[in-house]
Amino acid sequence: MAQKARIGILDFNDEREHVVQGTINECGKVKEKVIRAIEGTGEVEIVDPANSFSGLEKMVWRPDLTRKYTQILAEAEIDGVIFHYSVWASPRLTRMAAQILIRQRNKKNQTTPILILTNLAPEQPGMVGGMAAAGALDQLGIPNLRVWSENISTDQAKLDQIVQFARFARERQSVSALADEVIEKLHGQIYGSLGGRSIQIVTAEADPLQWSRIFGVDIQPIGQLDIVRRANQMIIWSEGINSQVVEIKDERISRAFDFLSEYTTIKYQGKFTPDKLKYELACYYATQDLIEDNKLDFFGIKCQTELSEYHVTQCLTHAFSNDSRGPGGEKKKIVPCACEDDKDAVLTQQIMHLLTNQPTMFADFRHLDPKKNLLYLVNCGAHTPWFATRTEDIKANLAKIEIQPQAFYYAASGGTVKFDAAPGPVTGARLGRNNGKYWMNIVPGEFISKPADALTTTPCWPQAYFKFQVPMEQLFREHPCNHIQVVAGNWVAGLVEICEKLGIGYKIQDKKLAYQKVV
Repeated sequence: MAQKARIGILDFNDEREHVVQGTINECGKVKEKVIRAIEGTGEVEIVDPANSFSGLEKMVWRPDLTRKYTQILAEAEIDGVIFHYSVWASPRLTRMAAQILIRQRNKKNQTTPILILTNLAPEQPGMVGGMAAAGALDQLGIPNLRVWSENISTDQAKLDQIVQFARFARERQSVSALADEVIEKLHGQIYGSLGGRSIQIVTAEADPLQWSRIFGVDIQPIGQLDIVRRANQMIIWSEGINSQVVEIKDERISRAFDFLSEYTTIKYQGKFTPDKLKYELACYYATQDLIEDNKLDFFGIKCQTELSEYHVTQCLTHAFSNDSRGPGGEKKKIVPCACEDDKDAVLTQQIMHLLTNQPTMFADFRHLDPKKNLLYLVNCGAHTPWFATRTEDIKANLAKIEIQPQAFYYAASGGTVKFDAAPGPVTGARLGRNNGKYWMNIVPGEFISKPADALTTTPCWPQAYFKFQVPMEQLFREHPCNHIQVVAGNWVAGLVEICEKLGIGYKIQDKKLAYQKVV
């Protein structure tokens, strides 16, 4: 059985002594019901400092008591804390408790998730107290989850929210050191921007100084012409680029061509010929050499329009760079890559990769199905093959993949990896900027198998069917752009910890865990 989350509880009251005298007995009964209900789930251990006090000091209602209670919790190795309100309570004590607790725990490199729990009863203004407390924390940018209930003992939905919060708090403590490692690794890394802004997508741009200041990452511009130059040193054309390949000078291209021909289905048609596939593979290996020569840690390729119109699309480079296996079946280092040189997208992918050591996926919001709360994730041809089976078995992945001719949008054509992503839990995310300030939208959910009545998008492109946990209108309204990045598994807590340590905002798109930080 997983270790229980240790959650502290502080029960607040008015700062007037006669009010405390008149309410403390009933408040104590309400709090005990709350503790029994939460601990009855078997997932949470409540740490209550009130056990060390007696009489009127069994509630937080004076500044000196606030300091004493929070000091006990700071030393108790808790995962998170519940601020509890069944009556009107002094909001300044809430703010004081949060600030002291956060400061003390920060000294030990521990974060402090906070839940505001309000018990509704018409005879007492508990909701007033809870909302005033939450607003006091919001003023300081201290994230908090608000939960209300008339009787938590019988309110399973709200009890589930509290348990979800407790799990989240526990997971954050368990990944805190890993988040530090991710940030440490990120600082000093080099991002290769191959080609610059693609088809005028302004959300794909980034400020190099801001990246350096917040993430410690350097952006190195590199011309796409270097891909073309290197690729055309690897192959010989009969009459110039995109004629007939008469000689392959780099054996990696031949091995990959033969490997793909044997283990996947390749549908040649129109401009997409065996020679075009060889050129695309030459671009892939040319890019891998660029990565090595420039010591790049992650990168993006403009592709559109120069390469996609006059040379070959770069979908195989995107697909296999993000994978742990190359197109020839070879084991390789995962080097996250963004389509359309979307810098904040691939920075999100790099953070995900450093956190999980897994491949990531770059995808577009393509279609929303409101009846199923389902998001169709589609890409112009470059989903990571790992997601075909969610394993490193490249032959098994290729067995589920077809390499198809690129869609008509791209005049030069090329090959796309066409497959449906395997089902399983995933975490979607995307760094964005709101009025110039960074934040991360975090979207937990799962990939499901292709529905029998799934709509057709672009037939030659890869698809993933993403079921998420908030109203569709909310996700559509709040996501920062058209791209979303995905990693397998539930990594919400880890991403939140990284955002906290970087000092940037975040929002979790989960109706049971509507937790966010606005910076």
